[in-house]
Amino acid sequence: MAYAVYHMEKGNSSSGGIGNHIDRTEGKEHSYLQADPARKNLNIHFDVHEKRNKIPLHEAIEKRISEGYKGEKAIRKDAVKYCTHVLTGSHEKMKEIFADKEKSKEWIQDNYKFLAKEFGKENIVRFTLHLDEKTPHLHAVTIPLTNDGRLSAKEIIGNKQSMKNFQTRYAAEMEKYGLQRGIENTGITHENAQDYYSRIAEAEKEAVLSQITAQKNILGVFTAESVLKLESSLKSANMALKMKDYELKKNEERLKFSSQGKASAEKKEQVALERTRELRKENLNLNNEFKDIIRNPELTEKVRTLLIEKEREIEVQKGQNKGRGFSR
Repeated sequence: MAYAVYHMEKGNSSSGGIGNHIDRTEGKEHSYLQADPARKNLNIHFDVHEKRNKIPLHEAIEKRISEGYKGEKAIRKDAVKYCTHVLTGSHEKMKEIFADKEKSKEWIQDNYKFLAKEFGKENIVRFTLHLDEKTPHLHAVTIPLTNDGRLSAKEIIGNKQSMKNFQTRYAAEMEKYGLQRGIENTGITHENAQDYYSRIAEAEKEAVLSQITAQKNILGVFTAESVLKLESSLKSANMALKMKDYELKKNEERLKFSSQGKASAEKKEQVALERTRELRKENLNLNNEFKDIIRNPELTEKVRTLLIEKEREIEVQKGQNKGRGFSR
């Protein structure tokens, strides 16, 4: 089963890091350590509106805002100025799509159309294809400007439900490529790109080579190609295992937290239930007493007399208090 993957993040600080990553800036290789330098030339930096992809990302962002912002107030320093997008799919399916030149071209075009429709083509300042990493994917950067020239990520992106709707609409566009909507409400905590790549890098560091069986040539010597291939496979397997262990721990923590919360909620519910039972019992007793009073005229008269006497006592008490008040 293959899934469409659409990831969005808001940005209100310097865009230098993500800009270096997307543009594969020379001298900033630390921002794209997971990329294969030998395949860097395969990446495609598509031209966007007014060719803003030709200038550094932070300049492109500021330029678009200065041209499109119509608000009277100065833009707040903590305002969301841009949104980053990663568009891709399950690894095997993406490899299949990019094995077909025409299909991959169509996939790229459909992704651009989706972003242009959702955010406006004039607000797209980056649209880049990365083929130097494991899975083909697109990076895009958009500016959250409204049609009337306001800078409002809240209006453009909305809340969590709006984000889910974005993903649903994106998946609908990707269905023809065999990519479907992921499972909703999984309870898995969102992980940003920086955390993801840090985890992958850590897993790669910890990947340890063990005994492997490589192919031999006719002379009985292990071929370099087979050794490298197995080494790569083993690293990938170790990395995948580390990732699964990480996910398992996270899920265990989540389940533990959920079970603790559930136990606490159940305890509170039990206390509330017991109190409800007590109140019902008290209410039933009062009802029975009330019925007995109604059925017994003599008892009714006694209760009536007691109530009258009680009211008289209250009135007398009020009079005494009033008198003391006047005597001061």
